[in-house]
Parts: sequence; structure tokens; C-alpha cells
Amino acid sequence: MLGLQLFLRFFERDFITKLILLFLLYSLLPIGEIFLILYLGGQLGNYLTLALAASTGLVGVLISLARLQETNRRLREKIQEGQYPGAEFVELAGVLVSGVLLLTPGFVTDVLGLMLFLPPIRGLVGRAITRRASRHLKEAYEYLRLYEL
Repeated sequence: MLGLQLFLRFFERDFITKLILLFLLYSLLPIGEIFLILYLGGQLGNYLTLALAASTGLVGVLISLARLQETNRRLREKIQEGQYPGAEFVELAGVLVSGVLLLTPGFVTDVLGLMLFLPPIRGLVGRAITRRASRHLKEAYEYLRLYEL
């Protein structure tokens, strides 16, 4: 019965709309990235453009890793104190999204990833993710609390 319900979900209007928007995003973002890289390559030179794209991503990932370590330290402290680390989960979600965007080659994703270093934007994205995953985060908290990582 569960398999039939999952199969029928593919034909719901909301699911199809979300799927089309996701496909649109996955097709338009790379086209925009390619256009921007070609444009900047013509303006700045190909080697400088590639060096700039690689260096912004590398610097962003290094900063993201530093933020991730700090957030992980605070997360462990909260768990050891027996407090639910809601703010740390929000921060962690924002930092992880930032890291993924910075690892993705291109300038648009690098700019979006670097914008996530601004606390208000990181908080918005982190809260949106943690709202959807709140049940799983509570389970993860209980698991981590039991094993006191």
C-alpha cells in the first residue's frame, strides 16, 4: 500500500510543479555560469578568469571549513550541557549549503556561497532547512546525547 501511495505522489500537482522548478534551476544556473565565465574570459583573459574562479572557491571553502569547526565545537558543548542546539543546527545548515555552493565551480555559486557568510542570510537559509528537517534533527540530538560525542 505504501508503494502505491509513493507512486501516486508523482502525479500530484505540487510535486510536479516543484520538480519542474528544480529542473529549470539545474538548467539555467549552469547556462548563467558558462555565460559569465565566457564574458569575463573575454574581458580579463582566460587564465585570469580561471584563476579567479578557482581562488574564490578555494578561499571560500577554507573559510567554510573554519566556520564548520567552530560550529561543531559549540554543538558538542551544547549537547554535553544537555541543551538542544537549535541555533547551532541552523548555523550548521547554512555553513554546509555555503560549502556546497563554494565547491561548485563558477562565479554565481561562489557569490551565493559567500553571501551565506553574512549572518542574516545564513540564518534564513539555515532556518528554512532546519524547519523541514526538525524531526530528524531532534532524533540526531537524542542520538548524540546518548553517546555524548
